[in-house]
Amino acid sequence: MRRPTSRLVLALRQGRTYTRGLHLLVGAAVGPVCVLVWPGITENLGRTLAACALVPVVPLLLLGLVPGVRRAEGIQALLLLVPDDPDAIGRGPARNLSDRWRTSVWLVLRCWWGLLVASVVAQLLSAAGTLATAPAVETSRTLLGVTVPGGHRYIWYVGLVPPLLLLAFAMVVAAGDAQLALARRLLGPSTAERLAEAERRADRLLASNSLAGELHDSIGHALTVTVLHAGVARELLDADRDAVIRALTAIEETGRRAMDDLERTLGYLKEGEPATRTVRPTLTDVGQLLEASRAAGVTVRASTAADVDAVPGVVSREAYRILQEALTNAMKHAPGSPVDVVVDVTDEQVRLSVANRLVEDAPAARGTGKGLRSVRERAALLGGRATAGADSGRWTVSARLPLRLGS
Repeated sequence: MRRPTSRLVLALRQGRTYTRGLHLLVGAAVGPVCVLVWPGITENLGRTLAACALVPVVPLLLLGLVPGVRRAEGIQALLLLVPDDPDAIGRGPARNLSDRWRTSVWLVLRCWWGLLVASVVAQLLSAAGTLATAPAVETSRTLLGVTVPGGHRYIWYVGLVPPLLLLAFAMVVAAGDAQLALARRLLGPSTAERLAEAERRADRLLASNSLAGELHDSIGHALTVTVLHAGVARELLDADRDAVIRALTAIEETGRRAMDDLERTLGYLKEGEPATRTVRPTLTDVGQLLEASRAAGVTVRASTAADVDAVPGVVSREAYRILQEALTNAMKHAPGSPVDVVVDVTDEQVRLSVANRLVEDAPAARGTGKGLRSVRERAALLGGRATAGADSGRWTVSARLPLRLGS
């Protein structure tokens, strides 16, 4: 913990110390301005200060009920009080009566606190000025009700000036900290604003997870197919030129589709650019997906419903991604094993199934589980369910997606 003198030296170099002082000064000026309008400043200092504190109360309470005032005060507090956590002070207008009353109370307390701090600091600065000039003035003066004689023999008065100035500065620093704490309390986000912000953050997180899932499923599948095709091409380089050409062609087509998916997904992240440059694949494109897998040397036995065109777009797109990830999983973890794919469409749902024989002596493929988690998340977002597991020597990924969202 820093010593008080070290904290003051540090505060002396920080710009927020002076902006907070300005914030206090603005609040302190409200009362005198109102009193100048009515009832006027008198020679009695105590009566004038009381008027400065009481006259603005009703106008400030009414002003705080205006929704936009809360926004203006919040922005001003952020700029001048400079909180370490900007989210601690709201920037929006008042949304309900509670916010309006909190703003009204803030305006009154800001006026009173600024007036009190300005009055005390002014007295300290006045005392410092009186003591600093006392040795040069032969006449006596009154300081806070105390007679201060003058003359050169009172040169020691000057030694009291630095402590008074330091005390005034310390008070400004402490008052600024207290003002910030009060602003957090009264201008901070309400419960409704905190819930709204939490919902916005959750939406952003869901969008980020969705984009990550798109990249994982699309690019992961493309890389897996590309690796398999490259392996086939290498093995058949001298034996079957036509097979090599087919493998290289499949690599090219898979790469192009992956580039389209990547460009479309990144389009969501670029402001001001259309996010739908390419059409997302659907169940109508399953044939190409299966052919790409077969071209890589995978035996794929498929049973696909004839009426996949009738499946709603969002369901069809997510179903395609689920099949894509399940095929990728099969090719990666069970190379050489035949894969059975079933796509069945009923009046109420789409049933998907991708099954392969477990290969015990297959080389271990490292996985993070993100693919299967993505499958479950996609199904859950549509109100469906996806499962994955081993049974009777086979690994099966299955999903049921309702055709009507929410059903």
